[in-house]
Amino acid sequence: MRLICFQFVGFACRSTLLAAGLLLSACSDNASSEANRAVPPPTGHYEGPVSYQGTELRVALELRETRPGQLSASVSFPQVPGLEFDALTARYRAPQLLLEQQPGQAASLTIQAVREGDFLRGVMHWDSVQADFVWVRRGEAAASGYRETTLAVGTQRLRLLLPDDTLARHPALALLMPPAATAAAASRATYLARHGIVTLLVPVAAPAPLAAEGPDSVALQVPVAALAGLRRQAAVDSGRVGYWGSGATARQVAAAAGRLPRPDFVVLEAVPAATREQAQPYQVLNQLRIPALAYYAGLDTTAPATASARRLRPALGYRRGTQIRVIPQVTAGFLKPARTGPDGQWQWPQPAPEYWTGLVDWLKER
Repeated sequence: MRLICFQFVGFACRSTLLAAGLLLSACSDNASSEANRAVPPPTGHYEGPVSYQGTELRVALELRETRPGQLSASVSFPQVPGLEFDALTARYRAPQLLLEQQPGQAASLTIQAVREGDFLRGVMHWDSVQADFVWVRRGEAAASGYRETTLAVGTQRLRLLLPDDTLARHPALALLMPPAATAAAASRATYLARHGIVTLLVPVAAPAPLAAEGPDSVALQVPVAALAGLRRQAAVDSGRVGYWGSGATARQVAAAAGRLPRPDFVVLEAVPAATREQAQPYQVLNQLRIPALAYYAGLDTTAPATASARRLRPALGYRRGTQIRVIPQVTAGFLKPARTGPDGQWQWPQPAPEYWTGLVDWLKER
């Protein structure tokens, strides 16, 4: 009987110790979690180099806390204007920082770093390139160059970017953004907002295959309402408002252009128009005398640039203001790919200046 009591007491003691251990472990985990939440994020202006195969590239990083615990990040390259971007992913879990330009995309730039006081130490991945870095904090984060707010369109609140300048009125662009073009639309929206263009990001469903019955009128309701709402903004010149669309989404731009209110211009990229059937939907822009700027990237495999440009030209018409530009030897993002030059030196990706400069100039001339 004493043996039974001894075993029972021993079991009770062990149970008590186990419970105490679990309690201490839980308390420790909770304390760690609370500590992480209590650590302020590494906001500020960071700068430093990355180097690959002996070629150095300067990087500037602006980290801002938009609301408690939530970061935004802008990455720029002072030596190469036009490569800057706002990260779609910006996450900090002390002491680790993760920034992603285009999550899930093969050519996306990713930054993984550990905070060490006023330093960020980590690795930058860019396509197949991997480069270590140490960047130092040099003060407060610079202003973003635009003000972000939202515009109510139906039941949605759409992201609206306003240039942070002294002009009273600006041209404006509603960017139609299916899931596959989220990163492309966002990069253009932020760049243009920093250069005097009001931009509105308009999520739309992925376009259906080209069909004889024409566009889905329901799918056009949001873009048309977004354009109308954009025209009513105090910072927008109501006579200089247009649409942007890329790839198959450009068909939605052409269809929406036929609805009231009509756009004052449209910007198209990578429009598949190598056949008469593919080019036909864009004739409405010619019929309604709506100026169009169409861009093709020579290395983009989603649309045959030369054949599409040749078919699209007569569909858009030849009036003043309508232009089709094919930029050779650039990717779908209008970048000259990284490569080893004739001198054996590594060359980082370079933006096509005729794309960004040409786009901004054309929009401001409307």
